Amino acid sequence: MTAPNNLELQGNLQEHPAAELLIEISEARLDGSLRISNENQKIIFYFKSGEIVFAASNARRARLFDMLLHDGVIDKNLLAENSNFASDFELAKFLVEKQIFRKDEIDKLFVRQLEEITRAALCWKTGAWEFSPLVRIREDIRFQIDLSKILIEYARSLSEEIVFQRFRSFQEIFIAGQTPEHKVDLHPQEAFILSRFKDTRLSVEEVKSSCPLPLNVVLQALYTLWLGGLLTRRGWHPAFTGHRIEAISTARIALKKEAAPPESANSAAAGKSALSDSTTTEEKYQHTDEKARLESYLDRTEKSRDYYESLGIETKASLAEIKQSYFSLAKQFHPDRFHKETGTELHRRIQKAFTVIAKAYETLRDENARETYDFKLRKELSQTQNFPPASAFEIDKRKQSNVAAEIFEEGFKLLKNNNCAEALPFLARAVHSAPETALYHAYYGKALAEDETQRFKAEAELQTAVKLEPGNAVFRVILAEFFIRYNLLKRAEGELTRFLAIAPGNREARALLDSLQKKKLN
Repeated sequence: MTAPNNLELQGNLQEHPAAELLIEISEARLDGSLRISNENQKIIFYFKSGEIVFAASNARRARLFDMLLHDGVIDKNLLAENSNFASDFELAKFLVEKQIFRKDEIDKLFVRQLEEITRAALCWKTGAWEFSPLVRIREDIRFQIDLSKILIEYARSLSEEIVFQRFRSFQEIFIAGQTPEHKVDLHPQEAFILSRFKDTRLSVEEVKSSCPLPLNVVLQALYTLWLGGLLTRRGWHPAFTGHRIEAISTARIALKKEAAPPESANSAAAGKSALSDSTTTEEKYQHTDEKARLESYLDRTEKSRDYYESLGIETKASLAEIKQSYFSLAKQFHPDRFHKETGTELHRRIQKAFTVIAKAYETLRDENARETYDFKLRKELSQTQNFPPASAFEIDKRKQSNVAAEIFEEGFKLLKNNNCAEALPFLARAVHSAPETALYHAYYGKALAEDETQRFKAEAELQTAVKLEPGNAVFRVILAEFFIRYNLLKRAEGELTRFLAIAPGNREARALLDSLQKKKLN
């Protein structure tokens, strides 16, 4: 039996908004409950195979009693004389028995209640969340809402700045998802972007380069299509990692009895009857789609910058955690399990990925080998922690064409003299001539960042530089400075924290992080 604390997840809504949590749970087809709170407000959602089947809120307006009074569809005195119901379900039963409503009419009221609670939750900008696969709704309770429609409406209502902040980088990958059961009316730009994904996977940058739409329109469309379930997303920062989803999906656990959903304004037992009475029945969680999990694993492994990222663990992970991660991955994704794919491009990727995680495991499980590897990582990062000297450009000359290097040097000189506008065409030409040179992307992005209208393109260039040379401290700091410049402080803090975990001696990064933390305290 798997321990509950290994399955339950917690977080805050600033980092993972309610809308993203709902679509993650939906994509993973999880069972359980999601409890969110914002000061005195509380909401709890119940899921079956990723679908919301019921929700409860402690907001007075969300009670069935108050909904009926507000609508004026029932005699106020009748409800007042019979208001002491333990839950909305008892009230519903009373109304059906008195033949005031038919059962189908009551069900429609519950669906409407569920939709209103969902919309309310999406509006919360701050608060905490907790997902538990151990809490189940009673089997006979199941209401269905059009979550895709609600999430699409929500995504369209967001400002350009909020949408921009929800993207970690322009290297994130999107893949065509399954067609929702409900009909989705797409805006023209959304339908156009979706048409790009017929039989392929594309990064944000590739989508932008393949269509004439402005970047802010592309980002809004991608975010809307993802929340609507029409696209799936890879290479971002999910609340439910592949390891956690697999652990929940394959665990055999004992269900626990919930205390109660959030209490209604007049009843401490509101919704309590909706909970499963079983405290000992074991159920095997439904497996997430194997193809999607395989793709997520391959995508993460191929993009990993070091052995720790390959295994999906922290740099301070214990030996037990290293072993657990490796054997879990080997059990799921060993090439032998996919012998039917032998000779295909997919099988080649699977073999290559397994070679990576096997090498990572062999290195990190041995104390001496791990110490040597960690030293190597720190050394690679420390070698470039200062502003690159002129000799660095000479190295690039040997690697790339003399023309590209000369063009870059001219643009770099102009940039150092604060002539950003004049530097831009030179740096752009250098990037075009030598697209694999991280140095060119970094300073092209730095120059673009001076123009607020170019900030999206600037980040794309800076993220490309970091991807090409993940161990370059200068590029990491430039990216963090970009986030600070545009007041994306949480992203700056995250970038600096990740960098300092493997390069604790970098003074510039430490100073930047300290200044950010002081701002938070003030």
